Amino acid sequence: MTPTLSHLFDAVARNLVPAALGVFFVLISSIPFYLPGFGPVAPNFVLMAVFFWAIHRVDLFTSVTVFFIGLLLDILVGLPPGINAAVLVLVRTIAASQGKVFRGKSFLVLWWGFGLVALAAGGVIWGLTALYHLTLIDPTPIVFQMAITVAVFPFLAWVFTRTHQKLFQHV
Repeated sequence: MTPTLSHLFDAVARNLVPAALGVFFVLISSIPFYLPGFGPVAPNFVLMAVFFWAIHRVDLFTSVTVFFIGLLLDILVGLPPGINAAVLVLVRTIAASQGKVFRGKSFLVLWWGFGLVALAAGGVIWGLTALYHLTLIDPTPIVFQMAITVAVFPFLAWVFTRTHQKLFQHV
């Protein structure tokens, strides 16, 4: 292989990492864990990935990519198609537009911003699901899910930060 071709393959592989991680967390989210009551309150790993990569590598994490990741999540977890897709595109849009606010600041600012976005996303998911089913749904599971998601975010953000540093330090 010529150095040019290997550099091209390396660049393509690096550029696919954010989307590949999004798909990976969709698959993790769709694994049935046989823990009573865990399913409805499991952390939303895909939301964390979308928020992080939309801030740090918005060029590699397009709205189209996020839409298809959300659609795949909807299909695999059994939600009405389009709910997570719409919410994740909205989260990506908000995070990308506020990227300058979060980049270069302390982690607490990023975590606080994620908490606000997760709370809003949970409310939108709850509202769209209630609208789809034309009935009021108990919001308790989504509140607990978003609380657990916000609590787990620092651990996943650390992994994403290390990945970002290793893969894109020369870019």
